[in-house]
Amino acid sequence: MKQNTTIAFTKMNGLGNDFVIIDARDSSLELTPAAVRALAGRENATTKGCDQLLVIRPSRGAGDVFMQIFNADGSEVEACGNGTRAVAAYLAQNGIGKATLETLAGPLACSSKKSDGVLQVEVAMQLPIIGPPLQLHQDLPPALPVTIGNPHAVIFVETGTAGMAAQYGFQLERHKAFPERANINFASLVDDTTIRLDTWERGVGLTKACGTGACATAVAAVAQGLCTAGPVTIRPPFNLDDNPRDVLVIDYQPDAHLLMRGPVMHDFEAQVEIESGAA
Repeated sequence: MKQNTTIAFTKMNGLGNDFVIIDARDSSLELTPAAVRALAGRENATTKGCDQLLVIRPSRGAGDVFMQIFNADGSEVEACGNGTRAVAAYLAQNGIGKATLETLAGPLACSSKKSDGVLQVEVAMQLPIIGPPLQLHQDLPPALPVTIGNPHAVIFVETGTAGMAAQYGFQLERHKAFPERANINFASLVDDTTIRLDTWERGVGLTKACGTGACATAVAAVAQGLCTAGPVTIRPPFNLDDNPRDVLVIDYQPDAHLLMRGPVMHDFEAQVEIESGAA
């Protein structure tokens, strides 16, 4: 006989990039890919779906917690920038304003503080690995591969980033150059320190924002001489009116640091049931 398991979760978002967060520090919860897909599906009436499902587990080393990251398709991945900020915000709401989150990509130091009533979270990301330019499609400019714990390709175009992400994202995610698939970022310069960005996330599709994509794009802009080293403002699709609030600020100094800062919103808390055989 099938039985149900009840799971408590918190729903949060960073610039519309939304997450189901499960605090499993005091449980032995294990989730199958099918369970992740069920919880992340937009048709789920309780969770309302998500881009990534994040499981907080006990620390495996010197950090405060370990963050397990699943894409909506059930695949486990190494890094999630906005997800890291969301988990840091969750910990801040529970009394831990500064925390080190362990991930498969390495430890990430986070700090949280409120500004004008909005919780802002900064993460010291892993320094990037930059590859040689690649010609992924004959109709597109070359892409710069950038690894931010997870693989990205950044393509700068004049205009039309949203349409290009929708048109080419699925195909390029699975390009033979990326054996583990990749996140595909289409970016355009607004000015010397501002970039418009649309990202196709592997295992998810189009999202309203992508933290590691923003980091990869700022890195690519500095590496290619499009922006100077230092703070770069990234405007994601969530920012429909080009306002100065709904942005990610990426501070990149080559060989020194890669800092990501932006807002996190708490949506709601609830409980959801899944079949015990799926957990």
